Amino acid sequence: MRPMVIPDETRYAEISHEMLNTGDWIVRKLDGLRYFEKPVLGHWLNAASQYLFGQDAFAVRLPSALAVGFSALAVFLLAYRFTGGYPAGPLAAATFLTSLEVFAIGTFCVLDSVFSQFITATMVTFYFAWEEKASRKKYAFLALSGMFCGLAFLTKGFLAFVLPAMVILPFAIWEHRAKELPAFCWMPLTTAVLVALPWTVAIYFRENDFWH
Repeated sequence: MRPMVIPDETRYAEISHEMLNTGDWIVRKLDGLRYFEKPVLGHWLNAASQYLFGQDAFAVRLPSALAVGFSALAVFLLAYRFTGGYPAGPLAAATFLTSLEVFAIGTFCVLDSVFSQFITATMVTFYFAWEEKASRKKYAFLALSGMFCGLAFLTKGFLAFVLPAMVILPFAIWEHRAKELPAFCWMPLTTAVLVALPWTVAIYFRENDFWH
């Protein structure tokens, strides 16, 4: 409940506040001026939190805190499933949650925690698919990976594709399975595009210089 910090927290709080006041969920504005620095999902989450809990410091920071919790859950599931269950899973999550920067950003209204949760979930679910033998479960995990990648794109743009690629490609080469990547990647890429497409098209027709 500490006072909001200028300029980041007040900026993000005001953008979401104006979303609620105007009912415009496509084009973001700050003091009535178009704000085109990033895509929209983080502001949607912030606006939803303000709508549910009021327009105060708690509501403004809640999406960041929940995002850190979701990232910790993903870390827990990864460690629990692939490194021996207990105590590896709880220890991995606890180590993550007590890391100084994770804790600090998780109680501060910026988009880093929200973006990080989606990137983490993208790569964790991709790894679940990588290790899965049953085709149905494999494609389900790949679809989840693509969904999280699409949500990451709606939070911070094209980094959502760059960061997973920087990890997955060297990893596949390390595993001597690079030839399998096309078969793995078409599902998450398709899903990511489908998730991101509605808003990306809507903002183009409302403000066609946004992507430029």
